[in-house]
Amino acid sequence: MGFIGEVHMKNLMKDERVDLIGVMEANNDRARYVTNKFNVKRFLTLEEMRNSGIEAVYITTPNRTHFELASQAVKQGFHVFCEKPMTISLSDAKTLRQYVLGKKVKFQVGHNRIFAYVYKYAKHAIDTREIIPYSFQVKMNRGELLNPPWVSDKNITGGFLFESTLHLFYIVEYFFGKIKEMHVFAKKSIYDDFDDWAFVIKTSSEIIGTFVSSAHTGWMVPFERVEIYGKHMMISNDEMERLSFNRGLEAETEIHDYSKMPFEKKWGYVEEDRSFITSILENKQPFVTVSDGLRAVEIVDACYKAARENEPVVKF
Repeated sequence: MGFIGEVHMKNLMKDERVDLIGVMEANNDRARYVTNKFNVKRFLTLEEMRNSGIEAVYITTPNRTHFELASQAVKQGFHVFCEKPMTISLSDAKTLRQYVLGKKVKFQVGHNRIFAYVYKYAKHAIDTREIIPYSFQVKMNRGELLNPPWVSDKNITGGFLFESTLHLFYIVEYFFGKIKEMHVFAKKSIYDDFDDWAFVIKTSSEIIGTFVSSAHTGWMVPFERVEIYGKHMMISNDEMERLSFNRGLEAETEIHDYSKMPFEKKWGYVEEDRSFITSILENKQPFVTVSDGLRAVEIVDACYKAARENEPVVKF
């Protein structure tokens, strides 16, 4: 029940279709704080939750715990929202997918970026052929791996790529099609983990692009950016704050500014949570499925394998 757990709880409390019943939190002080703040119960086990009539659970724990908790929840018949990454192991991701497919439950993975306003706008422009992408550039940096201290521990996170970088691998395929070939370069510059990455990518639709991700840049903005290049036109975003669209050589650049919107809305968390609840109530496939979560893990796993083995060419 850290920062992102509270974000989801606040959203769910505003959804008239949801009864927020309780939390399962190992830390006693944190449990007291959360149960008092949100006026909910504390549970010690998933069995207690099931016996209380709870139908769906959110998993917002550290990365390395996702597989075990999600597996238990799915086996007990809960609908599950699992924060990304779905797992930090490719084999675990494949196993979890089999568990989900074997149960009549909804399972959504927390890739919130596709619900963020800047990326929704860009996706709409691509889908309606307002822009036809030929190439792209992506940047996803992190200022440091110091706060909180565990974020530099790859045994907890799975490695730097499983943190923010994973989000934009998902966006690359969401916008441009499946990655077909990738050249991967990585090094350890500051931390005891690969913290500088560069990728050259070709997708199944023959769109080419570059992607860089560094863990030690400081918090100079924009640390997250996607640039899409069409025929004499371009779309780019500055994090989740604003999007720019230039439609031609002599065209005025359109600016769509979302900076004054609430954080949880412009970053996509509100729509993400409503989408999960809708998938349960209307018996629809979640917008971000367990297979989507597996694919994101597969890409990151391939990157780490390429870096460790010094074999930069990856083909899917």
